[in-house]
Amino acid sequence: MSEERLYRLEAEARGSAWRARVLTGIQRFRFYKGELLAPKDRPYVVLSISQDESSLPDVLETDMGILLIHERVGPIFMKLCPYDIQLVRVELHTSTGKTDRYCALNVLRRFEIEHLEHSNEYRPINSERLYFLSNQTVQMNLYGHMIAQDLNSQRFYVTERMKVALQGRMVTGLSFKQVKEKTA
Repeated sequence: MSEERLYRLEAEARGSAWRARVLTGIQRFRFYKGELLAPKDRPYVVLSISQDESSLPDVLETDMGILLIHERVGPIFMKLCPYDIQLVRVELHTSTGKTDRYCALNVLRRFEIEHLEHSNEYRPINSERLYFLSNQTVQMNLYGHMIAQDLNSQRFYVTERMKVALQGRMVTGLSFKQVKEKTA
């Protein structure tokens, strides 16, 4: 088991106006398959955001939970984990025009990282219904990969080395939440 710290990778919370809306492409293709797309199978993805292109961060989230990364960030991922991700070029419509400087991040490594365990605890909702509580544990091993996606929640997890590399290049629009829970 790896002793390297894990972090949950998320787009910075900025509100719905900073979330790109899918116009076409992704709704007919699910990135959640975890499969490498051949060039002929790549969808033509068009998104829209109501912000000025010059004010956009390096990482954006779409309304479908897919991360968009700026072309300056792509080489960081390709250098550290070229077999764990794929970058799919997208067309992004902004308030100042169109740009093709963003790519959709297709994470190829997907497995169960988060585990929900039933507890014997519950809370009454009303006199006829109960709310059963569960405990969430996070597996602290990405099996040698630097980025992976949980099968159930679709959350992204990265190693400390990936976090340091992204922070070292001052990538904007990202937040990292340290994972502290371990499975036995």
